[in-house]
Amino acid sequence: MQRGLYFDELQQGAQYKTARFTVTEDAVIRFAMEWDAQPFHVDAIAAQDSVFRGLVGSGLQTLMLSYRLYYDHGLLKGTALAGLGIDRIRFHRPLRPGATIRVEYALGEVRASMKPGRGIVRVDLTTRDAAGEIILTFSLSALVAARPTESSAAPKSIEERA
Repeated sequence: MQRGLYFDELQQGAQYKTARFTVTEDAVIRFAMEWDAQPFHVDAIAAQDSVFRGLVGSGLQTLMLSYRLYYDHGLLKGTALAGLGIDRIRFHRPLRPGATIRVEYALGEVRASMKPGRGIVRVDLTTRDAAGEIILTFSLSALVAARPTESSAAPKSIEERA
């Protein structure tokens, strides 16, 4: 996408799929060493004795990778004004090294803001592995700009700027 969609272009229920991304063992360990250094994230041998029976990516890494895939897809590129929250985060399966993931997302509630020229959208995201198994689900809320009108795009006079 060249430019993301404006608020008035968003349709509740619209569905999208991102590109795929393969997670390496090195990436799992590097992320965990900095942010979540539990043995089942950083030590393949110790991870064998964990409930996971092997190395797994941190849930935080899964969330961040999923967000990055969504962001790179470009739905709100240049039109998002602010993130308002992340809700309903659920880790369904562990992220395994070598897994190829993709994010499917749908627009939930799309509503006007109390201030003109913007709206609020909820995006429901599902991260799946190559076999289609759900790894993660969560929802984002964002404040999104409406399409500029001629009057809002016009330069303001010096008196209006003061």
